[in-house]
This record gives sequence, C-alpha cells and structure tokens, in this order.
Amino acid sequence: MGRVILCTGKTANIPYRMKKLGFSIYSVEELCYCIREHTFLMDEEVVCRELAEWLKEECGLAELASTLFGFLRKKAGAADFLTAILEYTAYYPANEIRKIGQFLKADSRRDEIEKKKQIGDYLAFHGKYELAMEQYRSLLAECGDDMGAAAGIRHNMGYVSSRLFLFEQAAKLFLEAYALSGEQESLIQSLAAKRLALDEKGYVDYIAEGPETYYEASMELEKRVEQSAQQWESSRQAVALEGIRMEKARNAEECQRMLEDAAQQLREKYRRMMYADGREPDGSEQ
Repeated sequence: MGRVILCTGKTANIPYRMKKLGFSIYSVEELCYCIREHTFLMDEEVVCRELAEWLKEECGLAELASTLFGFLRKKAGAADFLTAILEYTAYYPANEIRKIGQFLKADSRRDEIEKKKQIGDYLAFHGKYELAMEQYRSLLAECGDDMGAAAGIRHNMGYVSSRLFLFEQAAKLFLEAYALSGEQESLIQSLAAKRLALDEKGYVDYIAEGPETYYEASMELEKRVEQSAQQWESSRQAVALEGIRMEKARNAEECQRMLEDAAQQLREKYRRMMYADGREPDGSEQ
C-alpha cells in the first residue's frame, strides 16, 4: 500500500496559471507535482509575488506565503523558493526534495539561451506550438552573432510551422537554418515543406531551378517518402481507415458516424494543441 498524502490548504476557486506549461493549477499539491515533473522548466520567472499571494489568498496557506515573501525580499533564486514549497507540504520524501533542489541550483548556472531553447523544445514536443513559437521568437532576438544557436532555433521553428500546416513558412525557416549551418537535414526538411506547399509541377520546377544541392537533397527526401509510405500501409491508422472504407460499402450511415467521431477527436486534439484546457483565447469552449 502506498503512503497516504494529506492535502495541505484548500482547493483554489481561482486557479494559478503556469504560463510556460500552458495549464492552470488549483492546489499546492498540483504545484508540487509541476515542480517535480517539470523541474527543468522552473526558473526565475516562477519566483514571483503573484504565486505567493495566490497560495495565501486562494489556498489559505498564509504561513507558507510569509516564508516565500521573505525569500522574495532577499531576492532568492528558484532553488530556495521552490524547495521551500516542497518542504512545507512534504508532498515528496525528503531525499527527493533534496535532489530537486540540487538540480535547480545546478540548472541556474546553465547557459541562459540553451535553457530557454530547451523550454521551447519541450513546448513543441508536447504540442504547445503557439507557446513554442513565442519562445523561439524571443530567443532569436537574444542570439546576436551566434549563428549556430540561430540555425537551431530556426530549424525548430520550421518544425513547429509544419505542425501548424504553415508549409511555406516552414520551408523558409528551414532554408534560413540551412544557410546558417550548412546542415543537409535542414535543407531536406525545407524541400519536404515545399513538397507539401506546391503541386507536383511546381515542386519539380522548384528543384530544377535550384542549385545542385537541391537535387541531391530531393533524392534523399524521396527515399524517406517511400519508406514512410511503406510504414503507413502497415500502421494501425491505415488498417482503421480501410475498415471504415469497407464499412461504408455495407452501411453508409454507420460509416458517417465513424467519420464524425474521428473528426471530433481530431478537433479536440487541435484545441488541446492550440489552447490550454481546450479553450479559445476568450475563455469560451467550442
């Protein structure tokens, strides 16, 4: 049997928004879980008066808030501030809290641009594409003459753009990354985005009018496309679509219902990707 965890304070009526994670929390336990599960995203931005006041007013934790206000007056870092929250709630064992604190102290010495890039990568990997793009854009302004960093950021922005079906934008960003780094992978990805943005003739003309490197990269791309097509044919999604096609021949009404269910799942996935909690920017649900 696992250990019993007693809740501390109360559930908030007004949630606290974890901006970098893209969701809201309603209790100090949820806050502790965020600190542990997303430790490398915890930085000086989390160390703020708003969080301390939320814990006091919404969670009824005046004593903890008082401690945090003291850290704010001393201009303490994220390690001390967040460790105090973990120790107060005792949500995790002491040895685990110590490890989190050690990581946070080491993390504060990491290169700031690399840290911010990892945050953008995390957001992109978890489908928070708009938040990731905001992070990458702000990073580009900080890169200065560091062409290697700028190339990596532009490449990742190209990836995010392609996930948003902005293929022309993705092609441009990948190509800019290639111009900075000379990495063939960026060129291949740029051609892949162009392949999706243009019709067949337009794409062939684009390759023909480009330098020799375009043709070489396009051959590698076609090889990958063929491999992907073979993998798709044996995938669960392909099997499911074939099942729907066969069902359509037998029962058109049931087939329509299955298609509507699949479309609804895709819409819900898109909302989660674009807006935290499936809500539009004005807070309404579609």
